[in-house]
Amino acid sequence: MVEVGVGRRLTLGDLFAVWGQPLSRRRLLSFAAPGDGVRAFLDGRRWRGDPRAIPLRRHASVVLEVGRHVTRRPTYLFPRGL
Repeated sequence: MVEVGVGRRLTLGDLFAVWGQPLSRRRLLSFAAPGDGVRAFLDGRRWRGDPRAIPLRRHASVVLEVGRHVTRRPTYLFPRGL
């Protein structure tokens, strides 16, 4: 269990820290990211900053890529009321 203070905004870096797994512009889990490094997308838009700074928000879509770009990604529609 993870306890989060009221009003604290969590980031993807916080999640990876809890997992004890590496995340940086050049590393995703056990993968070293050549060339462009780790590419991050938030709600379909390219995230140009440090992927650890991506805010975790309700129903946000976060995609991390290493290697070849994937042009079509599956989407998920959250049920009403969630």
